[in-house]
Amino acid sequence: MSKHSILPIFLSGLLGLGLCGSPARAQEKNMTLAYIETGLKELNNTDKHVALQILAKELTKNVDTRLAVTPLNSVREMLDLANAGKLNYSLINSYFYLKNIEQLRPLITDEIWAAQRGQDLEEDYVLIVNNDTDYRDIRSLSGKRLSTYTDDLLMGFYLQQLIQREANTSPERFFKSIKDTRTLSQSVLDVFFKTSDACLVPNHIVDLVVELNPAVKQGIKIVHHSGANFIMALILVFKNNPETEANAIRGNLQELPNSVAGQQILELFHIKTITQIPPESLNNMLSLYRQHQENQHKKTH
Repeated sequence: MSKHSILPIFLSGLLGLGLCGSPARAQEKNMTLAYIETGLKELNNTDKHVALQILAKELTKNVDTRLAVTPLNSVREMLDLANAGKLNYSLINSYFYLKNIEQLRPLITDEIWAAQRGQDLEEDYVLIVNNDTDYRDIRSLSGKRLSTYTDDLLMGFYLQQLIQREANTSPERFFKSIKDTRTLSQSVLDVFFKTSDACLVPNHIVDLVVELNPAVKQGIKIVHHSGANFIMALILVFKNNPETEANAIRGNLQELPNSVAGQQILELFHIKTITQIPPESLNNMLSLYRQHQENQHKKTH
């Protein structure tokens, strides 16, 4: 049975246990967990929105609080909610954090949670080519076909920076075509089967594909590493949260990987764990982003 077929059964089971859809309790406080759909393609279907609601129940299971899940279309909507005092938590692609950090800083606390997809928290983006490709350096890929998961905004930013630095142009002008793959794993398989000449993916995806199909290892080679600088998604905690409720949610976030429901939810989103990080953990990718912005500014002046 596939994970897709298991999911409705899992969600129905949790609903049957009363983990979601239960009536409001007396004196229950209302808090909001918002997520920006752009850059989080994994959340763009009904089952996964329901799973987020179940996550919200897990995070408030020992406190009289309703954590409402609200999808948003833009960072502007998120900032408006936060400025109006109507936002407590937000799940976002880290690219939005980098892009809007000056507006976010006055609104958020130093409590930041990171989604970890691979064995390590920080991801290393790797450029892969087929073993038969005549690769000399990145510029030798000019006019070639690239596969990548374009909804990964942070990886897309790095691709822009890399091609700008190495070839002084944009990826759209550099490559003959850029194929948006349905999954990160598909990008690797495109290179293996030679339907694309190169792909950019997090390094742990290569390990995953090779584990499932060992023959892939003999047909591809990694030709570039970004370095382990990137964290894909964050949960931001906004100021003025009620102290008792915030402490309870923090404890439940810490225990999430240890609960059965928590493990199922993390697996659904292809996340190994959610862990609290100091803001300084984001400095490497923030420096890369600012450097890229400075270069873009110089180019246009």
